[in-house]
Amino acid sequence: MPDKTTSYEELIPGYSFPPASYELTASVVAKYLKAVDGGGDGFVPPLAVTALAIATMAGSIPLPPGVVAIHGSQELEFFKVVPVGTIVECHTKVAQKIARGKMTMLAMELEVLDQARERVQSGKATIALLT
Repeated sequence: MPDKTTSYEELIPGYSFPPASYELTASVVAKYLKAVDGGGDGFVPPLAVTALAIATMAGSIPLPPGVVAIHGSQELEFFKVVPVGTIVECHTKVAQKIARGKMTMLAMELEVLDQARERVQSGKATIALLT
């Protein structure tokens, strides 16, 4: 959920978004598996966790009107698989912000923890913001 008190201009390196928690429900996992034409085994595919973390992160960026966000790249490290139904918590902070004309690049660091506060995955994602 976006932090309504933070403006886009305040997104500077080191800024940390409030943690976001969500449940990796069977229906969410089923939608992911259908989209990638995969089968399930009772565990959440690691890239499904990533997709939800990046969607949560992107939804937390307070964009000015008319700005379009495009996911550019990601680097990930996976530490463990989690069963369907796990509640995870995503921590996100701005690592770098580069403005070039009508485009701004936000490099974001993310870390996903399970209910036992153990790392599920971590990494970086770059988002291009176009005006």
